[in-house]
Amino acid sequence: MEQNNVFTIPGGWAAETVEPPLIDVTGISRRFMDIPYASQSPSQKLDIYLPEEGEGPFPTMIFIHGGGFFGGKKGDAQVGTILNAIRYGFAVVSVEYRLAGEAKYPAGLFDLKAAIRFLRANAAKYMLDGDRFAVGGTSAGGYYAVMAAATQDDPAFEDLSMGCASYSSRVQAVISWFGTFDLVLQSKSFNNPDMPSFEALLCGAAPDAIPGLMYFTNPMNFLTPAFPPILLFHGDDDHIVPVEESRMLCRRLTEIKGGRDVQYVEREGFMHGDFGFMKPDMEAVAVEFLKKYLSA
Repeated sequence: MEQNNVFTIPGGWAAETVEPPLIDVTGISRRFMDIPYASQSPSQKLDIYLPEEGEGPFPTMIFIHGGGFFGGKKGDAQVGTILNAIRYGFAVVSVEYRLAGEAKYPAGLFDLKAAIRFLRANAAKYMLDGDRFAVGGTSAGGYYAVMAAATQDDPAFEDLSMGCASYSSRVQAVISWFGTFDLVLQSKSFNNPDMPSFEALLCGAAPDAIPGLMYFTNPMNFLTPAFPPILLFHGDDDHIVPVEESRMLCRRLTEIKGGRDVQYVEREGFMHGDFGFMKPDMEAVAVEFLKKYLSA
């Protein structure tokens, strides 16, 4: 990593692992760690990182880690994809959620929306700007980011009993890094005998056996012109989540939104979880996107 980063990542991380090492954030002086946003599970916690200077309120990037829906943590290396945004005046929040081994779909989606509501309800306490929230994530986290944005204001896709029911879970922008979106397509595209079927783990059965439920897992079925501005990253050498998933979402959103507010960055030779997505050129694209759509 670049030496001017506000964090460090231990070596030895293989890009395809679902358990990246924890990130060292001791260099960030203004941070709030392990904040509960709901009470059903110990997994329902988040971390908040603030810029070193200023009293806010800060526009906020809400990050969701990946890990095949059954791995990953809010404090692992994945948050390094966007954590440097605090250098540019953004708060960064990393959200932990219930994984598939603990609870099935849509628990993780409910968790993310509960976290957004909590952050909006407590924005003043943590110096956040509740009118300028972006949501984004890597891999499975990219899925949840897009799914949350696609189902904004739909009561069927959130559990208001988890708290802060009078606050909105809407977001103003979305970023997905190598996200999966069509879980049926994903189940047919990736077959590794050394890894479990994360679609079956997430949903409780193989996708082919539950077509009715699978309809409600696919954000493509809920896209409207009101979908927030989105930035998609993907590598064309991704052997875990096919690059066609981001291409397909980009085409569909471009059509629905009339060509507005849809940005797609595809990198030749990049694999799933490629460290190249953390390099300064990719970081700059994400920061410029946030500046454009979370401006005052």
